[in-house]
Amino acid sequence: MPKIDLSGQTIYYDSLGKPDNPPLLLMHGWLEVGRDHLALANELAAGGYRVIVPDLPGYGRSTPPERTYPTDFYQRDARLMGQFLDALAIEKAHVMGFSDGGEIALLIGITRPERCRSVVAWGATGYYAPDLGAWVRDAMPRLIPQASHRARHPGQTIDGWQAAWIEAFTAIVAAGGDLSLSHAEDITCPLLIMVGEHDRLNPAADVQRFAERAGERAQFVFFPTVGHAIHIESPQEFLKTVLTFLKPL
Repeated sequence: MPKIDLSGQTIYYDSLGKPDNPPLLLMHGWLEVGRDHLALANELAAGGYRVIVPDLPGYGRSTPPERTYPTDFYQRDARLMGQFLDALAIEKAHVMGFSDGGEIALLIGITRPERCRSVVAWGATGYYAPDLGAWVRDAMPRLIPQASHRARHPGQTIDGWQAAWIEAFTAIVAAGGDLSLSHAEDITCPLLIMVGEHDRLNPAADVQRFAERAGERAQFVFFPTVGHAIHIESPQEFLKTVLTFLKPL
């Protein structure tokens, strides 16, 4: 597993597919590491892409420094992942992410448009509505990290991540909830943004609003009967949707 040092942050990553294929950056969600998405990465590589799967900053082996959750952690991670593409000398990549990785993908599309061939996000909305603050404070404490989560992040104080994430989330909500929605129109490349019907954290109406603000380059896809992890709950339809979107780009 190769690594790169960026501004004091070590980033480990896997690379799948032929080196001369179009590059695709695939970013994981909260408590995950890149290798949690290897099944999807292999499917995308078989579809003709060079898939680069990092452990996001502070997750898994991408330390030091260890993982933290300041109020601007999404912006910080987007900045580092932009630098990651720079360090790999990738002129343009398909930038793809799930959940927190999806929020980072949207921000890269806004802040580093010159690096984006397309942006694909699911389980992300660019905006947290006021009522979500109370729901997160109530629901998230029940999502206790499991032994398998701890094993993914050896040596880290993972039991403290939940409280830190909730604190950052509620501060974002208190500040208006805007992560990237107000700049959606700054995504100048094709955008695919997807949501499951039962994704409580990312209401479909909010995700659709992001696509509408992004304009005619954006595609919004709604998956009925599934929740947050569309790629797990509806894998075949998810993969077909993504590859159909990417193929002409």
